[in-house]
Amino acid sequence: MCEKVKRLTVYFFIIALMLSGALSGCGNIAEKEVVATVYGEDIEEKDIEDFLKLVYLHMPNSQETYSQEEYASFLKEEILWFLVENKVIEHEVNKLGLKVDEGKVDQDFLQAREELVKDIYGSEENYQARLKELGIKEESIKNFHRKSLLTEVLYEHVSKDVTEEDARAFADDNPLFLEKPAQVYAFHILLENRERALDVLKLLQEGADFMEVGQEYSLDKFVELGNISSQDMLDPVFLEAAFDLEPGEISQPVETAYGFHIIKITEKEEARALTFDEVREEVMEVKKREYFDQYFQKLMEEADIETFEKKINE
Repeated sequence: MCEKVKRLTVYFFIIALMLSGALSGCGNIAEKEVVATVYGEDIEEKDIEDFLKLVYLHMPNSQETYSQEEYASFLKEEILWFLVENKVIEHEVNKLGLKVDEGKVDQDFLQAREELVKDIYGSEENYQARLKELGIKEESIKNFHRKSLLTEVLYEHVSKDVTEEDARAFADDNPLFLEKPAQVYAFHILLENRERALDVLKLLQEGADFMEVGQEYSLDKFVELGNISSQDMLDPVFLEAAFDLEPGEISQPVETAYGFHIIKITEKEEARALTFDEVREEVMEVKKREYFDQYFQKLMEEADIETFEKKINE
């Protein structure tokens, strides 16, 4: 399933990752304090704290970095509704008799575990020490991936009713899907002033390698910008200069609010109309997401949910 489809899991998880330190001072809450019920099942303050432990596992520095007290109420509310939505999804999945692929759960968990050990903690020893420090068992991590897959299972079940005719009608109503804007494959070197830019341009005109010069002199470490579209939200002066070039050409210094750019493109493709066959998969996915969002909104409206705002915001 397209990653964008996992909105209900990833969106709130990212918010928590970004702001998680805001609740670092809430460690003495009574474990049995219920903050919401969903179809008669309790969500406790402890569930929020347990979720935060997973956040801290993935972002070890988040507690210190995001410790501002003003975020606490907002973050607590976001995590709570993440947990509420998960319970609504779990209830619907069970009601429909759908099942999560436990092999996929294991696969996702092992991949996440490998990334934690390799990319965040650097060794198995450090990883295990962090688990012990936070009081997390690996089953909690696996359970998170299991709950994430509930959304995917429900999405696949619900969106299977979207037909190609639905997608064609959607494309007809949204003709921009059938237009491919012009694009170029671009590189740039950003300098602080025109004089410096002219000096660097001279090096390039004398045969110096663009990437090597860019890596040495550019204020922007991203020398290779890759494919950019004529409709991208970039500085219009930069875009105009880039699209005025032909493959292999290097621009004169181009001034924007960021400084002076020297631009090079290696590929150029003119705008053209697309056939439905070329965009079928993309349009089908968009239509499926739209269909699922409507389905989920109705689920939430009809769900048996009770929250206790006074307790949440205390």
